[in-house]
Amino acid sequence: TGTASALMHLCGALICIIVPYLLGSINPAILISKTVYHEDIRDFGSGNAGTTNMLRTYGKKAAIATFALDLAKAAVAVILGKLIWESDGGALAGFFVVFGHMFPLYYRFRGGKGVTTIASTIILMNPLWGILAGVVGVGTIIVSGYLSVAAVVAMLFYTIATAFTLPFDCALISLFFTALQVLTHWSKLQGISTGTTHRASLSTKFWAKFGR
Repeated sequence: TGTASALMHLCGALICIIVPYLLGSINPAILISKTVYHEDIRDFGSGNAGTTNMLRTYGKKAAIATFALDLAKAAVAVILGKLIWESDGGALAGFFVVFGHMFPLYYRFRGGKGVTTIASTIILMNPLWGILAGVVGVGTIIVSGYLSVAAVVAMLFYTIATAFTLPFDCALISLFFTALQVLTHWSKLQGISTGTTHRASLSTKFWAKFGR
């Protein structure tokens, strides 16, 4: 019946919202820093609970573990959404796993910038353009030396590239992701003009080897 169908859709939507948000709220950077190092990563470096700050604070092993777990939780959320509601469910789940990562329920809504979880989400939404956006991001880091610029440029590239190829809801969520990246990196973008934002080591090593 119509009522049963509506209830099924409502249940599907709620699962695609609630489960990914709770999953996204599990922040590997915070968990690793607290359980392994008995500290809170948000009290060090940039204050961001993400891979880059883990690398700078605790080293490669902690950063790799954080990166892998952030990728995995986004992948699980998007795949779950697709199984429930196909591309619509994947897009909805992708948005809320990222939202959970950035504003986690378990950590007083103070999470990471969502770069890795967004990367995993957009690759699963559109593998070709997602990977190309990653290439653009790495290229931007090498050329500019700024991770904040790379995150915004990569997401903007993906949004524009898929504007006419993805379903409307997926394209709209990509636009939201771009806006979130601009907002969360805004202080870093402002810091570029004042010289308070540091360049990425990847850029420094590249230009040291190949020259300007």
